[in-house]
Amino acid sequence: MNILITGGTGFVGSALTAALAETGHGGWIISRRGGAAVLPAEGDAAFTLVSWEALEAQPQLLKNVDAVVNLAGETINQRWTPAAKEKIRDSRVETADRLSRLLESADALPEVLIQASGVNAYGFSRSGTFTEDSSLGEGDFLSGVVRDWEAAAASIPARRRAVLRFGIVLDRDGGALPLMLLPFRVFVGGPLGSGEQWMSWIHRQDLIRLILYVLDHEDMSGVINATAPQPVQNREFAQAAAEVLHSFAWLKAPGAPLRLALGEMSALLLEGQRVLPGKALEAGFRYRYPDIRSALEEK
Repeated sequence: MNILITGGTGFVGSALTAALAETGHGGWIISRRGGAAVLPAEGDAAFTLVSWEALEAQPQLLKNVDAVVNLAGETINQRWTPAAKEKIRDSRVETADRLSRLLESADALPEVLIQASGVNAYGFSRSGTFTEDSSLGEGDFLSGVVRDWEAAAASIPARRRAVLRFGIVLDRDGGALPLMLLPFRVFVGGPLGSGEQWMSWIHRQDLIRLILYVLDHEDMSGVINATAPQPVQNREFAQAAAEVLHSFAWLKAPGAPLRLALGEMSALLLEGQRVLPGKALEAGFRYRYPDIRSALEEK
């Protein structure tokens, strides 16, 4: 399968590209630091790193692209200054718009588009439970970003579309988890704020496997919650982390200092949403790491 990937050098994208190459797929990874566009040789399963400008100069190379995976987006793990908020939003919306124009100029109609999104689509809640049928949230920055992102992605041409709303992606080798575990490693871990806020998460290996599953199953389309089947409250995560690391979860971090230090971005730590992966479970997808303890114990 010839696959076009944006964000293919990031935390999720690099693991996805490796998994696809192992199973014989190939294609292009669009990157700002990519090189010239070169059509892979027939039977060559390698992915080619290429710049936007190079493909836009030779869009015909994408004429026969089979699938598109759009993962591109500025990290939200930064202080949300007005400039940062603009960059977070524009990096997603403008990439979707640019991808749409590129495929249209190539006269390409991929069989499937897998579009990254986020569970922040549902807004923050401590009492609600969200499935793929739930309404979008309103009023906070991230839910607005996701709304605009998904709307922009709707113009990307494809016969089948799957919008994967990612939870927090966990893996011991990168992403948020090493920082989340650091306080427990030095015996100063504990719940954040009230500890009641929900954390909808997924192990990176399961996320990659789910993306591959969606690529291979034509009945998987529309919004798909890319989360583990057992979301946890922050205090449950703290207890599991302490037990796995043979540490303690005794030092509670009050919410007020976090809000003062991090500003609006503190909502990522102090708020959350309980999101369930109804479509993945109904389709028979099997998780390797369905609960937080198994994810933290992954070797």
